[in-house]
Amino acid sequence: MSEELGSINKPEAGDIMQNKKAYIVTMVQAQPGAPEGFEEKYNKYWEAIEVHLSQIESKAGVVNKIFCEGIVGKGDDAKLMLEQSNPGAHNIARRRISSGATFEEFEDKEILGQLIDWSRCLQVGLINQKVVEEIHKNYTSITEKRNNFIQSQLEKNITDSDSILLIVGNTAINIPENVEKFIISPPELDELERWVNETNEAIRKQMEQQQQQQQPESTQNNKSEDDGSGNSKLWTPG
Repeated sequence: MSEELGSINKPEAGDIMQNKKAYIVTMVQAQPGAPEGFEEKYNKYWEAIEVHLSQIESKAGVVNKIFCEGIVGKGDDAKLMLEQSNPGAHNIARRRISSGATFEEFEDKEILGQLIDWSRCLQVGLINQKVVEEIHKNYTSITEKRNNFIQSQLEKNITDSDSILLIVGNTAINIPENVEKFIISPPELDELERWVNETNEAIRKQMEQQQQQQQPESTQNNKSEDDGSGNSKLWTPG
């Protein structure tokens, strides 16, 4: 069962408190060096998450376990890693931990490390098709291993009447069938996504304009550099 916060019917408190529940939040990462305006949107998003999460906790049950994508280990180690990588998400987790919630293991360090490295390999411009196929095969294999590990962690660690906080990149993540699913998606997430899209589009247009302005200058330079000897000035592999 999946519910969007804001469209949840008023629950029967006695029943829902006894159910296994997952409050699922979209992981929005901090972006050092991002264009002006991102940090404000980022902070507003996590502040909105705190408000909406607190509201659903008051109706359905207080978070007692935390799982976070991209964070290895558990307890203080996981908390420190999250603090260093994502202050907004850390604030959400810290408040729950101070009230008794535990930070559970969600990722396997070895599997996650392999996934990151194979992902980087996919981003490199490759020439040989066999190499490309080998990388895809290994990436697919390690992705499956990771998904299986995550599913195992959720099945093993969500027990009767638990209310877990799940911070992930994709809120469509599969969770055990007997766990009630609440997706917390405040309007601030849409605002942030819209801002990112508009900013990227503005940057793209600016780059296109710069390229167009440089083309006439480049053509003129090529003409002036041509000494009539037939040397093209083009680099060729040799």
